Amino acid sequence: MVCHRGAGKTVACVNELITRATYTQFKLARYAYVAPLRNQAKGLAWDYLKTFANNLIVKKSEADLSVDLFNGARITLYGADNPDAMRGYHFNGVILDEFGDMNPIVYSKILLPGTQARRGWMVFIGTPKQKNHFYDIYQRSQTDPDWFSYMLKASESNLISPEALAAARKQMTEDEYQQEYECSFEAAVLGTYYSKMITEIEQAQPPRISSLIEYDPDFPVNVHFDIGYTDSTAAWFWQPRPHGIAIIDYEEETGTTVRQWLEILAARGYSYDKLWMPHDARARTFATERSTLEQFLAAGFNVDIVPRLSVQHGIDAARLILPKCYFHPRCMPGIEALRAYRRSFNEKTKAFSNQPLHDWSSHGADAFRYLCLTAKELIIPPAPEEKPVLAPTSEPICLEELFLEYENRSRRRASL
Repeated sequence: MVCHRGAGKTVACVNELITRATYTQFKLARYAYVAPLRNQAKGLAWDYLKTFANNLIVKKSEADLSVDLFNGARITLYGADNPDAMRGYHFNGVILDEFGDMNPIVYSKILLPGTQARRGWMVFIGTPKQKNHFYDIYQRSQTDPDWFSYMLKASESNLISPEALAAARKQMTEDEYQQEYECSFEAAVLGTYYSKMITEIEQAQPPRISSLIEYDPDFPVNVHFDIGYTDSTAAWFWQPRPHGIAIIDYEEETGTTVRQWLEILAARGYSYDKLWMPHDARARTFATERSTLEQFLAAGFNVDIVPRLSVQHGIDAARLILPKCYFHPRCMPGIEALRAYRRSFNEKTKAFSNQPLHDWSSHGADAFRYLCLTAKELIIPPAPEEKPVLAPTSEPICLEELFLEYENRSRRRASL
């Protein structure tokens, strides 16, 4: 459901969870409401849940943000910023609020398997933010008979008065208004670094996102990591090719160890040239007494550290390298991270800062920055040194005349 700002979609979906949980025939049924951040879930839905289910609740936990109903059904609020909190659970129904602001792997790798086990259902709600993974889900819902699709624009709902809409329009850019109130996926998202370039890549002919961009055993595979010790670790797999950079794979996992990543690398079956790590890979941990770098080296990999340059330098390198990149569709989660990567916004000054916002997209985007800093040196040769061109002379000059000219110039400088 694509609904305008202030349409009441969160209230409606919280009540949907309560209704489904009340009338379910499933013993110990489990339902989830997921927001991009856990504190958002608490701020947006917790009071609604307690209020509307008040007469049905037999137990509630402020710590877990969960309520148990009289029939044993449980409704829990989660944040997509901590996907491990949902890993391994089976759900009868899930609401994903503002899915476009979440890491898409929360759906594909964690929630989808959890709902399939119980033949459960999902509802994706939000307002558009360009043609990202929320847009992809919306497009699928319009053609698949197993999906329900709904779009509600402010100009059609009559939920907000014309006067209030006119006032909002005066305070916003046209793109912001079209996005927030008219559900436009075409409106530009302010502050993004690469979204326009990603759109150009998607629209390119011949296609630059294609299943033909496959692993070629004639070229070595490089892997660039961004290591998350408490959250996600992201990795791009790529090969330098005569036509540019073939990015053949992307992987992002949460809560994984080096041993698990070694299994992931082995399962790919690629012939690796080098693994590239950020500088914090040198840090040792209390658990292993060895750094991430040392553990990969011990496993027999050729490992190196990416150049230590500023974030802005890496963003500039990414803008330079992106037009030379070709992607396999396996990389779509990483591509969505690049699309969503944006500057942080200062609410007090109402201006974008020079620093990126740290959210779910940061890990994939940071790993891609590291890739570009390295690939820039590999595929873009340094500019040749310019040498002065001597003007041709009409008459030949002998060596004796050159020495005489030099002596005359030396005398003139000495007399000054």
